[in-house]
Amino acid sequence: MWLLTALLLWVPAGAQTDWLLLQVSSRVVTEGEPLTLRCHGWKNKRIYNVLFYQNGKVFEFSTGNSEFTILKTNLSHNGIYHCSAMGKQGFESAGVHITVKELFPAPVLKASLSSPILEGHLVNLSCETKLLLQRPGLQLYFSFYMGSKTLLSRNTASEYQILTATREDSGLYWCEATTENGSIVKRSPELELQVLGLQTQPPVWFHVLFYLAVGILFLVDTIFCMIIYKELERKKKCNLEVSLDSGQKKRVNSHLQKERYLEEP
Repeated sequence: MWLLTALLLWVPAGAQTDWLLLQVSSRVVTEGEPLTLRCHGWKNKRIYNVLFYQNGKVFEFSTGNSEFTILKTNLSHNGIYHCSAMGKQGFESAGVHITVKELFPAPVLKASLSSPILEGHLVNLSCETKLLLQRPGLQLYFSFYMGSKTLLSRNTASEYQILTATREDSGLYWCEATTENGSIVKRSPELELQVLGLQTQPPVWFHVLFYLAVGILFLVDTIFCMIIYKELERKKKCNLEVSLDSGQKKRVNSHLQKERYLEEP
């Protein structure tokens, strides 16, 4: 059904922009919906070499077909449209402003834990977006990927869990949100997850050997210290005996010298 407002633009006043009219199926559409454009001549006059323009740039040409349909609109289709065609001469329509409303924004993938993540932890990935236009029965479906590998496909749940993270789970993750009929598909930016491995625990026998070696070293060190201590004690005793013998000899010599002195006339 063509818009009544489009028909009201018709003003046959002889100007070229009045001879040709661009009719649209709707001036406001929701992304994913079709949009039909029709370049219409005054009093259904035959036209050919039809050009369709968006924001002043040609995007479609037809030698005889005056109608063109954009099957799945998106936000890039916002703008001012007009058409031009040949009749007896060249004609150009007035512009028609088309607004495409966003159904939902591109999703953002978020993780419950920040990277880097230690092995063994549970990681929850959520594909976050929301419907900007509420419609009965409208449902979004979510898919999760790691690189080119599909982890979960077309699920109504917007979350995915890595139950026990391992180093093999390191990589680039992204998600996708789509409508049930697939008319709108939007992808999130990539999210990098890095999983660090736990340090490998040494086996029991290693602990046994380690403590045994420490014990042996301690025993050897103790024995060595005792040997040194006994040797020092022995040398100290020897030095003391030598000192006593030397002192006794000095006293004897002094006594003899004294006796000799007294015996002299």
